[in-house]
Amino acid sequence: MADQLEKERSALAAMQERSSRFASSGGLERAANMKVEASDVFISTAAKAGTTWMQQICHQLRTGGNMDFEEICDVVPFLESAEDTGIDVEGGQCCKPRIFKTHFWEPYTPKGGKYIVVARHPYDVAISFFKFFEGWFFQAGEISIDVFLLDFWLKRGVPKDISDNASSLHHMASWWPRHAEPNVLWVFYEDMKDNMEKEVRRVADFIGVNDEQKITQALEMSTFDFMKAHRDHFGEVRLKRMRNVAMGMAADAGADNYKVRVGGGQKHLLSDAVKAAIDEKWRTVCQPVMGATSYDEWREAWKAKQAK
Repeated sequence: MADQLEKERSALAAMQERSSRFASSGGLERAANMKVEASDVFISTAAKAGTTWMQQICHQLRTGGNMDFEEICDVVPFLESAEDTGIDVEGGQCCKPRIFKTHFWEPYTPKGGKYIVVARHPYDVAISFFKFFEGWFFQAGEISIDVFLLDFWLKRGVPKDISDNASSLHHMASWWPRHAEPNVLWVFYEDMKDNMEKEVRRVADFIGVNDEQKITQALEMSTFDFMKAHRDHFGEVRLKRMRNVAMGMAADAGADNYKVRVGGGQKHLLSDAVKAAIDEKWRTVCQPVMGATSYDEWREAWKAKQAK
């Protein structure tokens, strides 16, 4: 068993070294310092918290139902990787408002625009993050979910510099002090699942779309069934092919690892040790900022406040 653990940790170290080259330093710097227009919309999430879903919602709202793109990041660019995939973040987009996705935490996010912040239960983020890396950065069975989460995902914290991602919990905590500002829209992933129409209409109002036909089209084209049927538009295959070689991997690594999956309902995959570690990190990072002892308590308090 000790030998197996050592093998997994060796594979994890190799994975971390590869993933450290995911985005170029020059591209990151230019993204963080881009010239922002007041109408620009930044979808700000920790990785695997509903980013792709929100990209689709926003793009369909502004276009009234347009799938004339090869991949969603062609039309709603991934800010940190835009330059590395040949996209000028300060250039025009198909229509207004310009929309970007980013995993920057609040201090690194370009200022002066509008921000949609999506939060998701950390248990579900953890599972989705593991599945996203498995089959791309490492082979299935090479690293167990416990080793991946305890020795990598949970070790993330406050970014040491712009090339480093904040942990999922640090990302949420960094944005929470701004949640009531008029240019910030706070969305819970679980609310999107529970009442998609309500949340899509909140997003439409926030980005200035009041055309009922556009809203109806966005609702139809942002469902799980629709996105699954068009999953080739949501795999970021070009990004993988362009950066895989820089990371020392096969050009087609992760090409069949798509982002459209049924989220939630898989918390049984987490061991008690992982759940306890996530809960403790919540109490350390989020409770002092959110004032709640757990994600569920925080979300329920938010819902009660919104209902008044």
